Amino acid sequence: MTATGHRAGRVRPSFSGNVIWGVAGNGGYALCQWLVLVVVARLGTAEMVGQYALGLAVGAPVVLLASLSLRTVLVTDPNGEHPFRRYLRIRLAAMAVALLVIAAIVVLFRLPAAVVLLVGAAKAFDGVGDIYLGLLQRHHDQRSIAAAQLVNGGLTVALTAALLYGTSSIAWAAAGSAAASLITWLMCCAPFAGRFHNRPGPRPPRRTHRAAGGVGELLWVALPLGLASGLASLTVNVPRYALQDRLGAAALGAFAAAGYLVLTGNVFFSAVAQTLLPRLAELRANGTPEGFRGLLRQALLGVGVAGGLGVWAAWLFGSGLLRRLYGEQYAGQGRVLAVLALAMVLGGACFVLDAGLSAARRFTGQLAVNAAVLVTAGLAALLLVPRYGALGAAWATVAAAAVHCALKLEVLRRAL
Repeated sequence: MTATGHRAGRVRPSFSGNVIWGVAGNGGYALCQWLVLVVVARLGTAEMVGQYALGLAVGAPVVLLASLSLRTVLVTDPNGEHPFRRYLRIRLAAMAVALLVIAAIVVLFRLPAAVVLLVGAAKAFDGVGDIYLGLLQRHHDQRSIAAAQLVNGGLTVALTAALLYGTSSIAWAAAGSAAASLITWLMCCAPFAGRFHNRPGPRPPRRTHRAAGGVGELLWVALPLGLASGLASLTVNVPRYALQDRLGAAALGAFAAAGYLVLTGNVFFSAVAQTLLPRLAELRANGTPEGFRGLLRQALLGVGVAGGLGVWAAWLFGSGLLRRLYGEQYAGQGRVLAVLALAMVLGGACFVLDAGLSAARRFTGQLAVNAAVLVTAGLAALLLVPRYGALGAAWATVAAAAVHCALKLEVLRRAL
């Protein structure tokens, strides 16, 4: 059977089915990440929560920057201009560099070495697994992606809880997280994606050619979007850095505990955007701008309705929920949770707009936007955190998200 015939024989999952799998995978993974925080809060101390959150705040931006958003470039490359092995080689080298950078940050700023390095290693292992998930995403296989995410999340909770309970050491708990990510990469992500290694994208190539620049050309295409994603991750963590500097690890831990509760909304919006991305890329490649715009409008409307309900629930029930989940010392973060829920809605709109821009392969404009948003977050944190503490950090997050949403909307409007 020819390659085209083989592709014709495959039944592409429905959009709604992929959204369901996307929500299940992302939701289950986020739930497990939140459960890790609950485990640390219940079995450890607020300072341990802060140290773990600090490890994430240091490792996530570095790893995301080093990732160069190659997964997005892979998914929006329907004609297969670059082979998958090229993406994989770059990602492996980039994760090695990321670990060296994290180690240098630990030394320069005298951070808790074991926790930050091990959490960084977990993020780096996830980064390698992520490029395999990108190959699955390009072929609309959200079910396999969800399976890998659920395995990773479940193992992380189990190993982290067991090691923290057995050793009372947050460093050993972080080692459990790193082990779970490594196992998932080797035992799930790579095998699941193996069946697609030698297949082209979901559409037959329009022309056959070799990428003239090889690795260099791919890096040049990915660099603007990768820098933009790294800046976005750094922006999210700027208020946390300010809290850590001004009020210490315990205050950061309380803020992180409230922040993890809004992950449910972020997970849903991220799943919708991930499912939108390959469909939008195909609509753009096929020259159907009305379908492209219509799909974006529907997604943004859904974000607004779902996010509004989330803000309402956080305002009414936030304090009681925090008390029941984490303990009495976290109940005072109810207003922080409500403000972060507002930031979640704006962030959800940004997920959808990012999908539209990436599908249109407008990567350079996103870098300028995210740089402006980072400056906004920094200024807002400097002004608000010293005066209002955790609540100020939450409002700084809202300010950055509002500017991000407005600028991305304008860039997308011009692109279309």
